Amino acid sequence: MPQLLDTLNLYLSRRDLHQRRAAFYYDLGATLQDRVPLVTTLSKYHTRARTRKPATALMYLTMLRGLQMGSLSQALEGIASPVEQTLIDATQAAGDASMAEGLVFMSLTVEKTDLMVSTMRKAIAYPLTLLVMFTGMMVGFAVTAVPILAELMPPEQWPLLGRMLYSISMVITHHGLWIGLAMVSLIAGFLFALPRWTGATRKRLDRYLPFSIYRDYASALLLISLSSMMRSGVSLRSALERSMKFSSPWLKWHIRKIMANLSKPNTPFFGQAFSTGVMSQEMEDRVQDASERRDPVEAFVRMGVGSIDRMVRAMEDRASIINRGMVIICGLILAFMMAGFFATTLALQQGIKDSTRSMATPS
Repeated sequence: MPQLLDTLNLYLSRRDLHQRRAAFYYDLGATLQDRVPLVTTLSKYHTRARTRKPATALMYLTMLRGLQMGSLSQALEGIASPVEQTLIDATQAAGDASMAEGLVFMSLTVEKTDLMVSTMRKAIAYPLTLLVMFTGMMVGFAVTAVPILAELMPPEQWPLLGRMLYSISMVITHHGLWIGLAMVSLIAGFLFALPRWTGATRKRLDRYLPFSIYRDYASALLLISLSSMMRSGVSLRSALERSMKFSSPWLKWHIRKIMANLSKPNTPFFGQAFSTGVMSQEMEDRVQDASERRDPVEAFVRMGVGSIDRMVRAMEDRASIINRGMVIICGLILAFMMAGFFATTLALQQGIKDSTRSMATPS
C-alpha cells in the first residue's frame, strides 16, 4: 500500500510540475548562470518540499538520483516532453554555460509550444463535441419521437421527409450500437495512426485536413528542436540524430529521409533536404531561404523560434475551417430532423381533421 501511494504521489507531482515547467526551467537556468550546481538547487527543493509539501518530496528525490547518474533529461522523466528531453541532452553535452542558456531559452519556448498544443486540442475537441452532441440528439429523436408518431399514423402515409426520417431512425434503432462502435473505432484508429502511419499515401494525406494539423504541429516541434540544438553548437546532422531518440515513428521516417537527402552530392543547401513532406510548402520555402543566407545557422535558429507563432495562427485558421464545416453539417442535420418532424405532424393533424369530418358527416 505505501508503495502504491508513493507511485500515485510521484505521478501527480510530476503532472503538476509539467504544467509549471516553463518557470521551473527558468529557475534552473538562472541558478546555473549564478554558478550554483543543479544538485545543490534540487537538494534545496527536496528539503523545502519535505517541510512544505511532503507529497512532492519523492519527485525531487527521484530527480536527484537521475541527475547523479549524469542525465538531467532522465531526471526530468515524466515532466519534460520528449522534445524538451532531446534539447536538454544536447545542451548538457555542451557544458553548464550552454545548459544554463538553453534552459532559459527553453522556458520561453515552452509557453509557446503549450499554446500550440492547446490550439491543436481545441481544433480536435470542438468538432468531436459537436459530433457527439448531435449524434445523441439523433439517437434520442429516433428512439422517442419517431415511434410515437409511428403509433399515430402508419409510416407509409408520411410525407417524403418524414419517411426519410423514419428510415434513418430505423437504421439507428436496429444498428445504432454497431454504427457507434464503428465511429469510435474509426476515431481511435485515426488518433493511433497519426504518429505511426508512414508511406506515400500518408504523405499525400498530410496535405489535407485533419492530417495537416498533426503535420504542422510535429514539424514546428522539430524545427524548434533542431534550431535550439544548432544554437548550442550542435551540427544539423547530430541534431537530427538526437531528435530521432524521442520522435514518433512518423517523424523518424521523415528524419531518415532528411538525413538521406543531406548525404546526396547534389544538395548544396541543407534546406533542400527538408523537402520530404514533413512540413507545409510555405515552411519548406522558409527553411530553404534560411539555408541560403550568409549565416544559415543563425537564420535557421531565428526561423525556428518564430515558427511557433506562425504555426499557432495556421492551426487556428485550420481549426476555424473545421469548426465552420461541422456547424454547417450539424445545422443541416438539425434542419432535416425538424423539417421531417413538422411535415409529419402537419400530415398527422390533417389526417385527424379529415377523419373527424368524415365521422361528423351523416351517412
